[in-house]
Amino acid sequence: MEERVSIVTPDHIELDFEPAGLGSRLMAAAIDVLIIFGVFLVLLIGGIIAGVTAFGVGGAGSSAVFFAALILFLYAVIWCYFVFFEALWRGQTPGKRIAGIRVVLDNGLPVGWRESALRNLVRAADIMPPPSCLVGMLMILFSKRGKRLGDLLAGTMVVREKFVTGSHPRASRWETAWVAGAEQGKTRRSITLGDMKIDARQIQIIERFLAKCDSLQRPQRQTLAWRIAFPFLEAAGEDPKVLVQRPDRFAVCEQVLRTISQRASVASEGSKTSTGDDAADAKRKQWREFEKEISDLHKYGKAGLRRLRPDHMLQLIEGYHRLAGDLARARAIGRDSALVRHLNDIAIRAHNIFYSHIKTPKPGSEIYWGYRFPIAVRRHFSTMAVSAILLFLPFFVSFAAVQFRPDVGYDLVPDAWLNFEPARQESLHTFPEMTRPVIASQIISNNIQVTLFAFGLGLTAGLGTSFLLVSNGVGIGALGGWLTAKGNSRAFWGWVMPHGGTELLAIVLAGGAGLLLAKALIAPGEVRRSVALRKVATDALVIELGVMAMLAFAGLIEGFVSPSSIGYGARIAVLASTLLFWFGYLGLAGRHVK
Repeated sequence: MEERVSIVTPDHIELDFEPAGLGSRLMAAAIDVLIIFGVFLVLLIGGIIAGVTAFGVGGAGSSAVFFAALILFLYAVIWCYFVFFEALWRGQTPGKRIAGIRVVLDNGLPVGWRESALRNLVRAADIMPPPSCLVGMLMILFSKRGKRLGDLLAGTMVVREKFVTGSHPRASRWETAWVAGAEQGKTRRSITLGDMKIDARQIQIIERFLAKCDSLQRPQRQTLAWRIAFPFLEAAGEDPKVLVQRPDRFAVCEQVLRTISQRASVASEGSKTSTGDDAADAKRKQWREFEKEISDLHKYGKAGLRRLRPDHMLQLIEGYHRLAGDLARARAIGRDSALVRHLNDIAIRAHNIFYSHIKTPKPGSEIYWGYRFPIAVRRHFSTMAVSAILLFLPFFVSFAAVQFRPDVGYDLVPDAWLNFEPARQESLHTFPEMTRPVIASQIISNNIQVTLFAFGLGLTAGLGTSFLLVSNGVGIGALGGWLTAKGNSRAFWGWVMPHGGTELLAIVLAGGAGLLLAKALIAPGEVRRSVALRKVATDALVIELGVMAMLAFAGLIEGFVSPSSIGYGARIAVLASTLLFWFGYLGLAGRHVK
């Protein structure tokens, strides 16, 4: 992983970002997990107390509704915590803020809802059991910008952000004066000693040594003086071979360094100019005042910008561009300069303030969302078809296998279903009305979680997505075959039909979204994999969000309609009407959009 990443922002200002390391990211993740766990405990305890109260006051029905809402909210916290905070807090969660790191786009701009959703809804690839979960850690360690799979997909990176308000650059007065003089065109990038040119970076090293030499121990001071001065001795009129024999060689070296430092403080004509003490003090004051204003704005965020008068805003923008110019001039001294790091930190903070609420339009964002979902499905129909094959082919194979070889069912069907007796002829289960809201919320949450895994595991080159589709197909087919062989086919199909059409179609589409990511990884074409991923990222996300809406609908049917006492014909009618609606919507909606 690179120590620094230089990014040229949209306003042509070069900023240096430091990618966050694995340690700080794990620390942030641990803090966030603890917060989520704490919220979970508080809600659970509060929910139990409130539920008991609701049961006593409003009866079982109101208590069931309360617990149903609680279950949905808990799942929402688990999956939406990172999305919510990163989108609203300009790339930070509470854990990231404490750890001093932030998520930004590859161009330095803040992340939005789309990028936050993309990088976090595919976390399934990072939370798989070992060794699969190690992929994300290894990518952070070895990729140039410390990107995990979600960052590649969203076009983001995690950077360090360490700002100390009111801090002063630990740089020599000469460095500050040099920048002030360069702004006025009165500073040269190098000085001449004899026939040798000494550049600004070499001068900086000399200045640092002279500033600290009195605090160094004698052996260390002598060693450094000799090493730093050695390249300049001949230009200063000293023969290194002769000097090494002299007892005062270290004093001579320090004198040569002081001579270079003194010449660096003198203008090209040899007389002292405005790049002296007064100019340096004025420049430092200018930086401090701008930094203070940016720090004050940071406290109020978007509201702080709204409070500014137009003329004040223009002054701040001018100050930002002036600081950016000083930063560019200071880089001639060397990127490792304390002054460069300090100015770079101020510039990044100002950049975050001025551009934190910019919304970059994405291709297709002008299209109504209700049309974007079916358009994305149709655009990638072949991938959706592959997903359907991976789910339904194992379904039919396992169904037939159990029919022809019932003994196979003992290997494929869970023990709980081997001697299962349906609740009634048209339904596997029957739930009391008071518990149906809770059951529906559990089903919705579980189904959405399954499709999130199908989507996110596409970043495992499709292996995880394919396994999930095939295993679900085998499991459902084997169960259907077993219950059919036991004479309970009517109960099985009667239960599955009301919600199954929507649910299975949603799983196919979620798997297709995951395979879409896998296709970009495996066969990116003539572009880099990161670019290929970003090309399909929006469509994949739109499909997954559409799938989540479908599963909310299917969960309500499974919780309320499937266990009800409606007849077999009514169940067929529900299946037919839902499939007709979804195929009509996915096949026709948005066709007029160009």
